[in-house]
Amino acid sequence: MIRKKENVRGVTLIVLVITIVVLLILAGVTIAALSGDNGILTRAKEAKEKTQQSQKEEEKTLSNMENNLGIYNFKNINTADTNPTEVVPENSTIIEADANNGIVIKDKNNNEWVWVEVPKTTVFSGLTIDTTGTLTEQNYIDIKNKLITYATTYREGKSGQGCDWTDEWYNGCGMTSDEYTTAYQKMLKSVYTYGGFWIGRYEAGIEGTTTETTNARTDSSARITIGTSPKAISQKDAIPYNWVYCSEAQALAKEMTPNSNYTSSLMFGIQWDLVCKYLEVKGKLATANINSDSSAWGNYSNVGRTISSNKAKQTTNNGSTWTTITGTKPASSVLLTAGASEETNKMNIYDFAGNEWEWTLEKTSDSSIPCASRGGVYSDTGSLIPASYRYGNYTTSAYYSIGLRPVLYVN
Repeated sequence: MIRKKENVRGVTLIVLVITIVVLLILAGVTIAALSGDNGILTRAKEAKEKTQQSQKEEEKTLSNMENNLGIYNFKNINTADTNPTEVVPENSTIIEADANNGIVIKDKNNNEWVWVEVPKTTVFSGLTIDTTGTLTEQNYIDIKNKLITYATTYREGKSGQGCDWTDEWYNGCGMTSDEYTTAYQKMLKSVYTYGGFWIGRYEAGIEGTTTETTNARTDSSARITIGTSPKAISQKDAIPYNWVYCSEAQALAKEMTPNSNYTSSLMFGIQWDLVCKYLEVKGKLATANINSDSSAWGNYSNVGRTISSNKAKQTTNNGSTWTTITGTKPASSVLLTAGASEETNKMNIYDFAGNEWEWTLEKTSDSSIPCASRGGVYSDTGSLIPASYRYGNYTTSAYYSIGLRPVLYVN
């Protein structure tokens, strides 16, 4: 029997084409849904970013709440050695909480301070003083001697300089003899009690100069009057406060205190030495980088510096004019604004070597030039004027090359 052939139907070319077109359309719709400004992937990315931003804002809010409540959670702190938590001024904000990087706070006046550790178990070994009562004269002498022993490497200034100057009152330092003694004793007691002190993160700048140059000082003719002259500030990008007598620098530093529970002033000589020691111990700087040649980390005429701040300014004519600077500062005499280069940052303290000399409250060994300044200067080399360098001046000296830096401690 002969069978009839069945009709076998296959996929025609037209159907295949239609299927492919439909699949392409579906793929296009899917891709459009996933990508594009309103796509799923874009929206997912935006959602992730918003979540991360919300987390940051929540953390910031929590941090601010803790700050307002006086709760400061610092990291890598051994409270047996040093305890900045107890000496943070009211209404301050934490900028950097890790002691291994250099603790930084911003006070209510927007001035920034770095905690300089003076490890109690090392420095004051064998010394026991009850700080809840009135200290005796011998107590202060004992504390001072311990600090001098600890920082002895930097007591002569530059290595081989031989300038073992004293923290001693002299007429022209900006304080009476009684005020000097009181401030010095408060400083000693505070360092012993808390294992450190606050230092201005930046060389003191002139109020109003972080954004413009109108208040910049161009010569020594205009004297400083507290309440009339611009205030001194410890803020990034400020033009250094120069052309000031040592006594005027002390008055400016004193005005920077955030409240009456604290004393702000120029550094005593021993405090400068302690900062040098802190940079050696915590900042891992070799002693030679501090008291022999600070070219590696200071602004000097023999080195170039990479400019990191987008608001940095410079002067090449000793402060007569200030202009914007970007890129690299050449190996020449260029004075920079505060924190212009990250290369000058050690433990969050900027420009401690180079840029400007800074007035201190120690007395030189030459009574004709009793005012001491410390550190390097932009117009010289890092090997000639390293960070520990000591320099003497008249009580009425005011130069483009000498500024100031405040310290802060509990009354």
